[in-house]
Amino acid sequence: MGAQMLEIKQLRIFKTIVDVGSITGAGEQLDLSQPAISQQVRTLEEALGVPLLVRVGRGTRPTPAGETLVQYARQILDKVDEAERVLLEQGRGRAGLVRFGTPEPPCNYLLPPVLLEMKRRAPRVDVRVVSGHTAATLARLAAGEIDVGLLPLPVAAERLRVVEVGKDELVGIVPAGHPFADRPWLGARDFEDAPFVLYDRASQITDLTLAFFLDEGVFPRVALEVDHLEALKEAVRLGLGAAVVPSWAARRDVEAGTLAAVRLGPTGLVRAWGLVHVDHAPLPNVLRTVIAVCAEALPGLLAGAGRLAGR
Repeated sequence: MGAQMLEIKQLRIFKTIVDVGSITGAGEQLDLSQPAISQQVRTLEEALGVPLLVRVGRGTRPTPAGETLVQYARQILDKVDEAERVLLEQGRGRAGLVRFGTPEPPCNYLLPPVLLEMKRRAPRVDVRVVSGHTAATLARLAAGEIDVGLLPLPVAAERLRVVEVGKDELVGIVPAGHPFADRPWLGARDFEDAPFVLYDRASQITDLTLAFFLDEGVFPRVALEVDHLEALKEAVRLGLGAAVVPSWAARRDVEAGTLAAVRLGPTGLVRAWGLVHVDHAPLPNVLRTVIAVCAEALPGLLAGAGRLAGR
């Protein structure tokens, strides 16, 4: 036995049999004959000295020893697959797939120019974007469903690495020509008697907006709640109320003259953004490429593209 007791091929065959529930099904999935698969199982059982499978009707199920082995087999094969992916990335350089998570507003306003720059610099890197609030994105990171998240800070960063990529500003928006439009800044009490359009309550935008009001003991009259920024901006354009959004989300509307954006408080309501990923080393090359492009492109998009018109 010794060093030859367990082989990757045998473990993959055994795991496949357990997953599909039969030797015949495993043969079809692995493109191997039934006798060849049966021989591999017999060799494995002889090496380990325990039966691993029992027949049940036309299928098979693992014995208690088989249940133990398949748990280890999954862990071992996952690590082997991970090693192969890492080595392949090292061999190919800037190629592969990165799964990216972020809330809905950045998906609409920030990511498109970043993805365009990424395609220009690393055309073989594919990105899959999944939208979701901070809690959902962090859960997906922990579960291994995404590779990196773009999130407003702070975040609970246990076993995560955070790379700050810039700051943005939350601003009040009103229709062009509104009495607020020419103000240098707005205080919480300016909103006290005005109808207000509130964004998604699960968003950090709303958390910061409500904190801005409540710090001054102001309880705005919420005329409408909307969980999509484009719909919220349309409601503001139609005169249903004022709202608070990231300045970069209102930039085109301000430039087009359909909305006015005004700073909140004399110094502005500013927040930081970060790229968040699992703290593992070495960092896969493809993920390193994506982080580098984002770290270069996002500061300007968050701040420069979000400056208030005329300010």
